[in-house]
Amino acid sequence: MKPSVLIVGGGAMGVASAYWLTKMGRSVVILDRGDVPNSAASSGDHVRAFQLTHGKDAFYTDLAAKALPLWLSLNEEAGEKLLHQNGMLELAVKDGGFEDQSYRILKEMNIRAERMDKPEIRRHHPMVNVRALRFALFHHDGGYIWAMRTVAVLSHLAQKKGAQIKLHTEAADVLTDKDGVRGVRDKHGKVWQAENYLFAAGPWSGALLKRWRLPLKVTRQEQMHLMPPTNRGRYRPEHFPVFAARSAGIYGFPIHIHGFMKVSTYVMGPPGFPGADGATKVNPRFERKCRAFLKKFIPDLAEFTEMEGKVCCSATTPDGDFIMDRLPDAPNGFVAAGFSTTGMKFAPLVGKTMAELIVGGRSEINLHRFRIHRFRGR
Repeated sequence: MKPSVLIVGGGAMGVASAYWLTKMGRSVVILDRGDVPNSAASSGDHVRAFQLTHGKDAFYTDLAAKALPLWLSLNEEAGEKLLHQNGMLELAVKDGGFEDQSYRILKEMNIRAERMDKPEIRRHHPMVNVRALRFALFHHDGGYIWAMRTVAVLSHLAQKKGAQIKLHTEAADVLTDKDGVRGVRDKHGKVWQAENYLFAAGPWSGALLKRWRLPLKVTRQEQMHLMPPTNRGRYRPEHFPVFAARSAGIYGFPIHIHGFMKVSTYVMGPPGFPGADGATKVNPRFERKCRAFLKKFIPDLAEFTEMEGKVCCSATTPDGDFIMDRLPDAPNGFVAAGFSTTGMKFAPLVGKTMAELIVGGRSEINLHRFRIHRFRGR
């Protein structure tokens, strides 16, 4: 018997969709090219940031605000903190920029936020070099997500309600006819069929859905895990928030695993997938950039000697907005892709939205910015 929905991709968006589809009484099969969770996936890391700040883009701030209660509900259902709210500290080097714009939107939406002056920053976070700043924006609801743990929990909850996950099953081709998608052929030649199909294969979505010419750019995103050389206690989550400086394109986390902190970048990296050494090696230029950032903003950390590098990959659209839509000319085919490095915080909302779209044909949130037709003519 065909399942209601076949999902290609067992990353955050795939398992979140499966979680919601099973809650709605649908039978689900997930195909994934590796393990679930998969360290090679876009969601394949220990932590991801949860922030509500998106500059003057109130639409995404509203989406993050809608995702927040879903995270808190998931925390309760899982019996553990998948979202850890220890706050988000945005370091501003000028007035009127991203941080001021974000602060205005947060206040308009009645989301708790503080514009901290230098004495207040020094009082709460003495490790931050206030001479490099104009001010800081702190919002209490921000924090970090245990990313791979979230994927594991969502997949477990979906399986408890009957979802099946087929590991090491790489989708190679999408079979179509005049009525839409009629099957997915894996690399061994087996054809998987369902009533509906959701493609949430992250960086592999573009190649799999080549017929629909989705303009997804896959990039290698470097990140570094470093151990504070001194004063390690002050960088624990109960004392230090997630932090970011948009002017430098860098963000980071408090100590979260084995005494290490994570530093990464908002800037899109070079095109391509990580190579065989992608799990451990970063470009020396990236390390120098991180050290320069830390020397300027958090000098305590700049002389670290113990570090581990990692390269993950992400897929981004030309306009930076996600793709969440029905496939053109395939009424039973759906796609959730292009979440770049920031999509993880929306995972429960994306899963709920795609489930609503598949089951009822419409979603609670407005999908106008996520439609495929916006790429026509490119």
